[in-house]
Amino acid sequence: MTGTPPRTHGDRVFKETLPMPDLPTMAQTFRNAGYQAYAVGKLHVYPQRDRIGFDDVILDEEGRLIYGVIDDYELHLGDQGYAGQHFGHGMSNNEYSSRPWHLPEATHPTNWAASQMARTIRRRDPNRPGFWFLSFRHPHPPLTPLQCYLDVYNQMEIDLPIRGNWASERAALPFSLQTHMSRDDKHSPVMMAAARRAFYALCTHIDHQLRIVIGTLREEGLLDNTIICFTSDHGDMLGNHHLWAKRLFYEDSANIPMILLGVAGDERVGHHRVDDRLVGWQDVMPTLLDLAGLEIPDSV
Repeated sequence: MTGTPPRTHGDRVFKETLPMPDLPTMAQTFRNAGYQAYAVGKLHVYPQRDRIGFDDVILDEEGRLIYGVIDDYELHLGDQGYAGQHFGHGMSNNEYSSRPWHLPEATHPTNWAASQMARTIRRRDPNRPGFWFLSFRHPHPPLTPLQCYLDVYNQMEIDLPIRGNWASERAALPFSLQTHMSRDDKHSPVMMAAARRAFYALCTHIDHQLRIVIGTLREEGLLDNTIICFTSDHGDMLGNHHLWAKRLFYEDSANIPMILLGVAGDERVGHHRVDDRLVGWQDVMPTLLDLAGLEIPDSV
């Protein structure tokens, strides 16, 4: 959000209650240039509802109490008659059991986020350009895909985790890596396959919901003049090399694609290009500002 690395913004170890640094944010920089700026989904900033430069934020903080008990997604569930039933599936945000989503399809966090983003775009000020930030909570655990997407992958033979020869010599590995690997001991082959199916199902669900957002841009006559950046902050080991989750510099965790779509006719982005250079989150802010023809803050 600030276009800076940890040594500049100060959060080196993911301190959840660390206030935002006194640096220009991406949202504020766009707003200073006359843009309207709105965010939907996860922000993970403290205190909750710190706008960090956005005109407004519509939050889904995954039920994490450290950010605040009530967010906009929880308010939505209450409006639909499902207050307090968010975690009725019985799983936490960091485990790899999997179960189908237990409430109506329209209440799924992925559906909700896409719907809120489409609504925000439709409610825009037509006299100002827009900067819109959409952050889906999934496929991060808990693994709760819709049954219809799970059914697609239940019909397929699923790939099992990759195990390098080095990963079998656990006692010879650094202690921190051994600690990570210990999570794998409780996962049977059946559980591993189920987790991978659920993860893939959640990804496919996002693909389909993005069509609603992109379709909204098209219907509103904005698509050809909109820059789209699609990426993530991390991947997931999903059992490869006996490892799960993130925080590891292996391909599954750290080598995450970034898809960039420029405005119509902008050859700086082009079509069907592949660039294998290393990119990080700190590169997103200057890239988008440059493509929009805006000045990049000196702090970046």
